[in-house]
Amino acid sequence: MKWTLLIILVFVMILCNSCSTSKKTAQNKDKEEDICESMTFNTRPVNNISTDYYTIDSLFIIDNCLNIWASFSGGCSAFEFKLFYSNRVMESMPPKTSLLLQLTDNDPCRAIVQQKLFFNLSFFDEYLNKNGIILKLAGTDKSVSYSR
Repeated sequence: MKWTLLIILVFVMILCNSCSTSKKTAQNKDKEEDICESMTFNTRPVNNISTDYYTIDSLFIIDNCLNIWASFSGGCSAFEFKLFYSNRVMESMPPKTSLLLQLTDNDPCRAIVQQKLFFNLSFFDEYLNKNGIILKLAGTDKSVSYSR
């Protein structure tokens, strides 16, 4: 009787553990698909948008997703990043445009927070068939080429 109870208990534990593992796998897959956020369109020049202070640690593109690694001071309350773009493009070879990364972080804390941000660049896909486009982050010296 004890062996039967022990076998049933082990079977139930294995069943519960395998269900939670597959659930985590499904959640991770959803996160990977939703990782690249939309940019925010702005009709005015992006340089006119105010932002809290941050630094750009890294800027690169994988597929059509702009990867920005940013650092800022905070750590005590919520923060929000938005990436603004407009349809203003400099007619150069290759064309250039400015993007603005806005941080809203009314946080008095001084800890250094590092954040990885991912933004969808599909708005600029029309430039891929030409010579690409240079995306410059306004207020920084960082830029990246979006091309094939």
